Amino acid sequence: MKSTSILELMTADHSKILKLLHDVEKSSGMELVSMMKVFDTFEWELEKHIFTEEKAIFTSYSPTNIVEGYKMVPELIKQHNDILNRIRVMRKDLMWNKPVHYHEFKECLMAHKTFEENSLYPRLDQELTDAQKQVIITKIREIVA
Repeated sequence: MKSTSILELMTADHSKILKLLHDVEKSSGMELVSMMKVFDTFEWELEKHIFTEEKAIFTSYSPTNIVEGYKMVPELIKQHNDILNRIRVMRKDLMWNKPVHYHEFKECLMAHKTFEENSLYPRLDQELTDAQKQVIITKIREIVA
């Protein structure tokens, strides 16, 4: 059965991203080409996820309480930029065979994930009309499928 909640869809995508990050960690020590192939998959899925949030969700979100609703968007964009910058550093470190600080990155990712799953997605599911949710869910499925 297809999910009818933004929370369910995006939580499933979070799980996929965390599994791919685990795959990147496990690939440590492999030959560079193989390791980078695993990393490329992780990076692509993470970038699609961020794109989904910023283009499919944030642009369709019209909060009932404008001040409170829009207060979280700049913070989420800032977190996304931080995550993307960390990914760029991670890529360089892997390419140059430098140690990668997975633990720090995971902490950052988990804090972001927790905020979205506890605050953002439930708020969207609660505040949006069924029609608005359906538009967003359709966009999510197009991107993260």
